[in-house]
Amino acid sequence: MRCSQIFAVGLATAVCLIPSAPTSAAEAGAPASAAKAPSLGCVPTASPDPFLPDPFKFKLAGDFPSGLLPIDGKVSDSIMLSGLPCQEHVNPNAGEEDEGLENLQRSFDFYSWRTFLALNAPTDGTRVDHAKARMPARWEDMANFKPLLDVMLPPALQPPNWPADKAGIEAERERLIPEQCQVLHKQMPERMVVKMIEESFNEPFKTGPLIDQHGHYAIFDILMNRQMFDYIKANGLYSKAGQRAAVDLFVDFPPGNDHPPGDNPSPTLGAFMLKVSWKILVPSEIEAGNFHTVDALVLMPPGDPKVKRPCLPETLGLIGYHAVHKTAGRPQWIWTSFEHVKNVPDNDEVTAKTFDGPYSFFSTSCTNCPVVNATPPRPWDPDPALHLKFRKDDSFKSQIVRETPLTHATRNMNRIFHSMLQDSVWKHYMLINTQWPSTFSCTSLHSLSFQAADPATDFLKQPDMTCSPAPTFMANSTLETYSQGEVPLASSSCIACHGNAVSFQRRPSNPKPGALHLNQSDFTFMLEKAQ
Repeated sequence: MRCSQIFAVGLATAVCLIPSAPTSAAEAGAPASAAKAPSLGCVPTASPDPFLPDPFKFKLAGDFPSGLLPIDGKVSDSIMLSGLPCQEHVNPNAGEEDEGLENLQRSFDFYSWRTFLALNAPTDGTRVDHAKARMPARWEDMANFKPLLDVMLPPALQPPNWPADKAGIEAERERLIPEQCQVLHKQMPERMVVKMIEESFNEPFKTGPLIDQHGHYAIFDILMNRQMFDYIKANGLYSKAGQRAAVDLFVDFPPGNDHPPGDNPSPTLGAFMLKVSWKILVPSEIEAGNFHTVDALVLMPPGDPKVKRPCLPETLGLIGYHAVHKTAGRPQWIWTSFEHVKNVPDNDEVTAKTFDGPYSFFSTSCTNCPVVNATPPRPWDPDPALHLKFRKDDSFKSQIVRETPLTHATRNMNRIFHSMLQDSVWKHYMLINTQWPSTFSCTSLHSLSFQAADPATDFLKQPDMTCSPAPTFMANSTLETYSQGEVPLASSSCIACHGNAVSFQRRPSNPKPGALHLNQSDFTFMLEKAQ
């Protein structure tokens, strides 16, 4: 990951960005002489909230309203500079829509766009509405997010570390550079390092890889923020042995909160996880500058132990982006999903042949096309000799469509934000949807067990610990390509799927009568990657 300065701004409405307080013993105890890495703070909501539900005083659940564009410059500035929300603020009775549920969805979608822009704001201080393709984003800064594979380390490299000072962060990065990438890393030290495992090319439920129209594998990566890392390390959850020893632990990550309990508390971002998808860019795509772009060293996944894993210098373009945030109001997390606008067409666009390509994962001109949304033929594992080409003869390229079209309201929200991002690479990205737990009486419940530490999320809710996700189905065409259908629910809904996540925790050999011992991991599959 690239390390650089972080630029923090406040709301144009005089709400300042408040940096997050020290979140680890290492950070709190960093020597004064150490150059401290800027931390990713969040912005607490002002009272009254200037963005409840949003500044757009038109109905969006229908045709695009006449007279809405252009957005007033002061309104645009207040949004572009608003910073990362600590938590959501929604009200079914506040908004322009006819139904309370529509007002809520619109508020969550607005929250998602604010979150996306804050995380992707350039690290050099350039405003996000002027970001160019190669400008590093805040989430790519090593002080802010850490790749999962740099946390769930082999036993010989444990424990993972995340120092608070720049020198310490860089030293930890150097410690974890794979042997196969050492030579290239010395030649190209600024490149992001992407370490691949099976989950880096094989989609959820081992449903297969995604192959672009140039015959390359799509690449997936998972990251966590510092608050999530601190919880994992403090509880020994970075290893199988540590998880098995945590027999009495209720895995319950800290939530984002504008006003945490306690005396004079600082606002906190809480646990945040990202899942991103990349495509290997060809020269014409690099020159066009329509993708957020990084230069990377990509370590191919392990295979035949007799064959050295290639480490490849590649230029990657961002194609998919899940941002998942646990908040005090939504302990089942808020699930935000963005995609590049040229990934795939919608199913209804294919039916009507109203294409707006070219697309990365769909051909409008193939004569012997694969079955739509079909998994590739086996074998799926990347061949080291072909680097990250799926087949030597390019005999297969994915033919993917989006099964569930965007709603009118989401399309209209995207159109509004695109109008404000005309000088930014981020105009090429769109919100797919935001999924959130919709039953307020359910999300506010807390565990009654004396064993449960704060935030004491209730993981025994009946009949549904997911608290009725809305919308029911959500999938990203690059991250859940083969799980877009409406059956089964557990694979086509983020919250429902992640509600099944477990860890390596075990029940004690002689449990106390009536004691609770939950093998759950608070809606994340991350803990299953412990070694």
